[in-house]
Amino acid sequence: MLMLSGLIPSSHLSLTSTSVTMASPSSTSPALLLLFLLLSSVSAEAPDCANKEDEIACSSEDKCVKLSYMCDGESDCAGGEDEDPDLCLVFKSHYRCEKEEVACRRGGELECMGLREYCQQVEPPCEGSLDPRMCKVFQDNTIHRFPSIVIPAEGVPDPSWRMSEALGEDLVANLNNTFSHPDCPEMYTMVADQCLSVFSVGKVSWGEARAFCRVLGGDLLTLQSVEHFTTVLQHLQNHQLTSDFWLGGRQREKGRGWAWLNDTPMVMGSPYWAVRRYDECRARNVTSANMMTRAANGSTCYHYRQAPEAEQLGYCAALSYQHYFYITDEDCLRQKSPLCVAD
Repeated sequence: MLMLSGLIPSSHLSLTSTSVTMASPSSTSPALLLLFLLLSSVSAEAPDCANKEDEIACSSEDKCVKLSYMCDGESDCAGGEDEDPDLCLVFKSHYRCEKEEVACRRGGELECMGLREYCQQVEPPCEGSLDPRMCKVFQDNTIHRFPSIVIPAEGVPDPSWRMSEALGEDLVANLNNTFSHPDCPEMYTMVADQCLSVFSVGKVSWGEARAFCRVLGGDLLTLQSVEHFTTVLQHLQNHQLTSDFWLGGRQREKGRGWAWLNDTPMVMGSPYWAVRRYDECRARNVTSANMMTRAANGSTCYHYRQAPEAEQLGYCAALSYQHYFYITDEDCLRQKSPLCVAD
């Protein structure tokens, strides 16, 4: 058991390897709840991609992607770092080699070597001009955007502390934007005419997110109109937030339709729901005024389908950063940030 002695009374919070126990909502302070959510977010296990030669981790989310998916024109990481233009320029630039290889010259002869193999060498195994930032990606086994990678000069201390301090400053700015407004309760900020708690620094399941909001004296956000949706979306984008956020929408049983927490039906389709691309294409059907159904546009086959109608992924609604904060259907046990509205 990990006890936070001197910070929190043991009667309020204890952490074990399998559970978190908190005081009742009426006696739990917002500061204590903030610490709980931060700790529960940190405890989530990241994916282990290290033992998979053909996979590498995203830096923006807990996800492994195949090397062959890097720089293929489709973002597989939430932050899009696998399609970073600078990274992809190096990843695909070596003449006559596959995009996962580096062109090596030995004695005037050109041969192709796997990037991992090349970067594992203490000294460059052959003549070449591979950007050292690419080797940093493979050494960390994590995809980073090239502009964020700093290669220290020999004998110069690692400048990562500067990046760490910058991240700390970003955290403070996000907390100030999330938990401060004179006309809102503690831990809320004003967005249009509502007090919202945009908790981007903690990630929990849908049920835990709702419990968190209720302890704060609110509930998960429900979208009231297109104008309301646009205002929330612009707030998230303007503050450069990159988390996925749980909403107060769900499908209690398959086939019963999606509804908000107050049982108001959720509007399907555009402009609310995200569009996903699939390898398999399908024709789309349209229904005419006389209720006749037919294939659209001469049975043209389409690769894009709108959530949650096709191949539903889950039963809880979220604003997805990968999809520019349009709504997606998600597994309710996935780890995402709470988006609360005050009562």
